[in-house]
Amino acid sequence: MNKLPIPFSILALSISPVIAEVAAPVSAAATGEEKAIPMTIEDREASVVSLEAYIEERDARLEEVTEDVLRIDNRMQGKIDTVVKKLASLSDSKNSKYRVSQEKIRVMKGLVKNLEEYQSKRAGLIRELRKDDPNVPKDAIKKDVERNNELTEKRIEQVLMLSKSFTQEDPKIKKYTNSGSGGWDRWGNWNTNERISDAYKQNRRDKSMDKKQRDAIEKALDEAITRNESRVNGMVERLKDPNLTPESKELMESELAHYQEVLETRKRQKADFVLVDKPKTKPISQHAAMDIEKALDDAIHDLRDDMYHVKQKYAELREEQKVIQKLTVQLEARKKWLADYEEGKVKLPTE
Repeated sequence: MNKLPIPFSILALSISPVIAEVAAPVSAAATGEEKAIPMTIEDREASVVSLEAYIEERDARLEEVTEDVLRIDNRMQGKIDTVVKKLASLSDSKNSKYRVSQEKIRVMKGLVKNLEEYQSKRAGLIRELRKDDPNVPKDAIKKDVERNNELTEKRIEQVLMLSKSFTQEDPKIKKYTNSGSGGWDRWGNWNTNERISDAYKQNRRDKSMDKKQRDAIEKALDEAITRNESRVNGMVERLKDPNLTPESKELMESELAHYQEVLETRKRQKADFVLVDKPKTKPISQHAAMDIEKALDDAIHDLRDDMYHVKQKYAELREEQKVIQKLTVQLEARKKWLADYEEGKVKLPTE
């Protein structure tokens, strides 16, 4: 992490134990020992000014890191959108067979894995919010939870978009087609040879792939509905506990509202999923499908690189948030001491 230059006054402050009201060290040449010099009221007032300046510098650093995170994350989200929309506009042909469908399933699995990471991250953020610790940057964490919720819903919508883009069975396609050859039978009738048509074979492939992924998505939606119903009911019961602290109650009410909204969203998605319109997709050739595979491999490599950098920058962001929160707590404590001193509630050690 790059460090901003710190003014000498702040550097001196950082090594002087003013927080604990211990005097700055001075050397005693005669004895080789150090004696504590009590802080004056002027020292305490100066420490507030210095700490405020330091917090401003850390805020500037936090803003820089935040911009870095958003820049990389927005780029990554744009790439994912592009991949999903591109695949959702394509379908297999008799030449590409399963290739496009398989790539769609590959991307869906990647989105689900990313979704699971978001859910795990959210659980960790909620655990942080439950902590009774003034040094936890709760306002920043709440914003992270909101962003996490947005990305979670976006991933689910992307999975559903791909799922609805699979080619459905066409019952009008005939199984047999004229092979172009034939022969005379013993009664003098010309009989045309028939074979199973390529269109029928592809139709069967499309039906198989569509059913496979639809069954998986429908099962996942059903499980999500059951899971969120259980969460909502459990929170409703826990909120009846009269011993809940105001902070715990507020957080649980917020979580209850969130999961109630999620539950309704999953129910709507399940209802919409039952009846899916025929997708407007373009069949592509085998060579085009192979090009899509290569492009997708490159995109996944780039996304993994972006995700790595986002995680690094996010960790840096959280550290900056924690540092600023601790400094803010210290600043408020110093201001409170000065206010109490003005009111005569506390005194200097020398008074």
